[in-house]
Amino acid sequence: MATVDVKSPPREIQSTMGPLGLATVLIAAALTMIDASIVNVALPSIQKTLHTGTSVSQFIVSGYVIAYAIFLVLGGKLGDRYGRRRMLQIGIVSFTIASLACGLAPSIGFLIGARVVQGVAAAILLPQGLSTIQTSLAEGAKTRAVGLYGAIGGLSAAAGQLIGGVLVWADIAGLDWRPIFLVNVPLGILAMIGTQAQVPNTKAAGGQTMDIVGTVLLGGGILSLLIPLSLGRREGWPLWCWALILLSVVAGVVLWRYERGMEGRGRTPLIPPSLVRIRPVNRGLLILGSGFLVFSGFSFAAPLALQNGNGMSAVESGLSMAPLAVGAFLGSMRAPKLMGRIGVRTVQVGTGVQMVGLILLIAGVRLWWPDVRFYELIVPMFLIGAGNGLFIPPVFRAILSSLPPDQAGAGSGILSTTQQTAIAAGTAVLGAVFISVSAGSGMNLGFVIVTAVYLVVGALICLLGGAALSQKTSD
Repeated sequence: MATVDVKSPPREIQSTMGPLGLATVLIAAALTMIDASIVNVALPSIQKTLHTGTSVSQFIVSGYVIAYAIFLVLGGKLGDRYGRRRMLQIGIVSFTIASLACGLAPSIGFLIGARVVQGVAAAILLPQGLSTIQTSLAEGAKTRAVGLYGAIGGLSAAAGQLIGGVLVWADIAGLDWRPIFLVNVPLGILAMIGTQAQVPNTKAAGGQTMDIVGTVLLGGGILSLLIPLSLGRREGWPLWCWALILLSVVAGVVLWRYERGMEGRGRTPLIPPSLVRIRPVNRGLLILGSGFLVFSGFSFAAPLALQNGNGMSAVESGLSMAPLAVGAFLGSMRAPKLMGRIGVRTVQVGTGVQMVGLILLIAGVRLWWPDVRFYELIVPMFLIGAGNGLFIPPVFRAILSSLPPDQAGAGSGILSTTQQTAIAAGTAVLGAVFISVSAGSGMNLGFVIVTAVYLVVGALICLLGGAALSQKTSD
């Protein structure tokens, strides 16, 4: 299959990828997104079989997401330079092998290490999907594809917990939690075959240089921030935690100055400041990051509270999240039509629906705890998912439509890095809040506080998000 070079922004991009190619890209992306959440519902089982506690098992989630966040922008740049299909294939193969290692892990240390490798592979894989959609589809098809991508994102986060709960409950061949990783092996093989046959190999025009210094500064800054956020509570917030947080701020300032100088000299930086200065991009990233931060903390706390605090089984906990998955899918399917009628105000509609669901959930948990049944959570979880499904596509679209095609990889990497950094930070910060409150006042209150934080952030996005995204692009 011939390589397609993306040059100066054309008036209208002709589609070079068919439905099967799009389906393959979405399935590959879904594998990485599902694996960010499928572990949550299996954590109690992993803790039991590998003899570890909640504070250590948290790194099964955060180790994956931290590695994911650090290498996402680099993954996008690699696709720009060497071809997005090629990097997609490398990512799929690496992810599949790492999944096999996770499924065979003999100890908690080995599992966390394999999850880090899995996160790096996911970072190579994921940006290629958004970049390929952005550069291989005509405008109408692109809008529908972004809506589907948003649907996959919302669906994967919730469906991962349902799938994980069912697989743990089924205890296939006495493997307990291990099939949640092993199931990726046949799916990865199918995705590899589909990528070779159906996905065009787009890449950016001209020679794309690799920004090694920028990559080191970005990775060091993210790592310096997320390590103390993950370990600070358990270690009692010693001086080195605050030193690392300060170091992350310094790394961010140095990175910005370095990237600005590099772009001024006509070279290609890892994070082009000209992209970040675009208003729909920087405001969209802030809104998207805030939303994913609270959603990830909620997703971490919910299965632990429902299983360890409320007494649900893994499958019941998974079933509690099923309406959220259905709502996310249906909301994302409805989002493109709603965007066509009311534009970015779809963000406000989505967060408003989420707020109703969160209020109902808090009321139900306070009323029925510790005897909450999964069917009593159907309505609130569905509304939370539907609102999330309506919220994500217009933000994604506002960001992606502002990117020049030859910067699609870098822009997609920045978007995905923001998303994954927010997920890691949410898991660390709200996870620490949940663990601390639960230890002193019970999991009921811990879960309610995390959900209330989600509600407050949703209210702020509802009030300010639509107006922020509706501002015209500015330098």
